[in-house]
Amino acid sequence: MPLDDTTILVPAAGSGERLGLGPKALLELAGKPLVTWVTQKLLSLTDAVVVAAPPGDIAAVADAAAGCVCVAGGETRQESIGLMLPHAGREYVMLADVARPFISRELFISVLEAAREVGVGAAFLQPNVPVAEIIDNAICRAIPAKQAGLFQVPHAFTRQGLVRLYEQALRNSWQTQSTLELAICNGEDVAIVEGEQSNIKLTTAEDWRMAQYMLEYLE
Repeated sequence: MPLDDTTILVPAAGSGERLGLGPKALLELAGKPLVTWVTQKLLSLTDAVVVAAPPGDIAAVADAAAGCVCVAGGETRQESIGLMLPHAGREYVMLADVARPFISRELFISVLEAAREVGVGAAFLQPNVPVAEIIDNAICRAIPAKQAGLFQVPHAFTRQGLVRLYEQALRNSWQTQSTLELAICNGEDVAIVEGEQSNIKLTTAEDWRMAQYMLEYLE
């Protein structure tokens, strides 16, 4: 397997409130739960995949994610990753997302290769238009598209480095939406890998409708 020195963590403990269809891990797309699509793809890359499930749905998620270690997740993504981290025993740790089932295997490999060079690697999608920084409903500045990047997964870290980041976050009470922000807060160098237009995150009802036209990217 190309990622045999890597554990991949899949935070899938969210309730899916914004989508409004129940826990995302168990939502069916083209006849299979999202967690099945995602973990089947990951298990073709490494046999070390850990999934964080909603505490009330551990058995159902474990059944849908056959071949993976399944643990109870936390209230936030950051907490869920912290709960999975003790089960990651390999040199590198990658973070996936159950809400991004269209990601390619090639992107995982590219991000890991970048992390092997720098220590942290991540996928970013360059926007096609400028991005505004908005604080308190006021535009602070316009950022040219070529200077901006939208966060995507996967992210890749050395296991040792990710453990240190979580220890630092605990000491400093850092709470972030993305684990990559912890690395940025800590001044880590991050290798930038070009993301994929098809690597959308299923968050809203509009995303779910779009997903029905992207089934070719599931395999």
